[in-house]
Amino acid sequence: MITMIKTGLLFPHPDNPRKDLGDLTELADSIKRQGVMQNLTVVPDEFEETYRIVIGHRRHAASVMAGVEELPCVISGMDKHEQVATMLVENMQRADLTVMEQADGFQMMLNLGDTITGISKQTGFSETTIRHRIRLMDLKRDKLEAASSRGGTIQDYIALEQIKDIKLKHKALEAIGTHNFKWQMEQCIEEEAKSVRKKEMLEWLGDWAKKVKDQPKGTSNVRYFHAFKREDFKKPKDAGKTEYFYTLNDYAISLYKTADVPEKKEKTEAEKIFSKREAELKKLSKRAFELRYAFVKEFGAAKKHSAHIYTLAFRRLTQYSHADLNNILKLLDIEKPAGEDYNSEVQDAKRKLIFGRYYEQPEKTLLLVAYACFDDKPSNDYFHAQSWQHMIEHEKNNSLDVLYDTLTALGYEMSDEEKALQDGTHELFDQPEKKAEQPEPEAVDPDDGQ
Repeated sequence: MITMIKTGLLFPHPDNPRKDLGDLTELADSIKRQGVMQNLTVVPDEFEETYRIVIGHRRHAASVMAGVEELPCVISGMDKHEQVATMLVENMQRADLTVMEQADGFQMMLNLGDTITGISKQTGFSETTIRHRIRLMDLKRDKLEAASSRGGTIQDYIALEQIKDIKLKHKALEAIGTHNFKWQMEQCIEEEAKSVRKKEMLEWLGDWAKKVKDQPKGTSNVRYFHAFKREDFKKPKDAGKTEYFYTLNDYAISLYKTADVPEKKEKTEAEKIFSKREAELKKLSKRAFELRYAFVKEFGAAKKHSAHIYTLAFRRLTQYSHADLNNILKLLDIEKPAGEDYNSEVQDAKRKLIFGRYYEQPEKTLLLVAYACFDDKPSNDYFHAQSWQHMIEHEKNNSLDVLYDTLTALGYEMSDEEKALQDGTHELFDQPEKKAEQPEPEAVDPDDGQ
């Protein structure tokens, strides 16, 4: 039954998932001309002679603007759980809720005792979608809203689920909507994986090796675990009979054992700093390679950018007469033919597979072949390390410049780290004035018997 209720007795529902009602001017003008054409659904407040709106928040707000004194309402006896579910479904059908508003609505339903399956049946959202939204509740609201204002998408937020550590997740969240997001994601994923490897390494070593601050005298280095990667190294057979020690820093673990060997000369402070910077630059160059590789492999707008692709192919293929066929097959997701690589029939079979794909997708295949000709790899970088002088200088790489020029024309976004590596401004590089301060290496007489 429809009941006319004064607008002053109607109040917005405090649990309405939709917080922003949008521009009400047009709706208010329509109500002035034609009146309210559809009733509201309300529930009575428990202790007051007022009502909470379940359906019709925009109509109520616009009616207040239009000066309407009474509104047609259906008074419902639905419980709080039903109210939240109804408002969520009604808003989704009539207007887009923000991702966070959806998450708030789903969380309220969970708090009222519903299940993921139950919410899915009531709202029509898939269980997967509901879980993705609920996981957003773990993130800081202000950071999430800032990311949304920068153009963050639900795909970006879903990508964050690859990261478990909440601090690292927020670190990646702060890069959403910027050209550094993919770079930051890769860095956070690696940092988290390194943390897991570190924990596993320490548990493994704790059974048979002793942690020390510095390498003990009378020991020799057995293994260096960079980034805490153990690979296939197994517990030594003489563990328990021979003393083992390990040192730990933020980047790696060094394993030592007692041995009757001459003491190794300890690294100087300059050598340690040099090694650390060189390792960091290798890591940065590797990550830059991985981003370039993934961008090219997953590129989906080849036809639109065919001119850039042909330019890349022309510039590269006119300089080099061959490419690694195995790498091309890998980029094309084509299984390598059986047989030895040096067999000419196997090589012909590879080319036949590649040509077959070219006839299906000429632009994309040409892009991948041209990219393969660049022989891009982690060592394709912008630095030259001089270990004898403890210097790491920026080094021009025209080939990599050409590759970046084309990739950016295709839509690839270089991170700030990549730009700093390319232009030589990265803090890990020695600047020219520092080089001038370094002593020249001593000349070696080729006839001095060395």
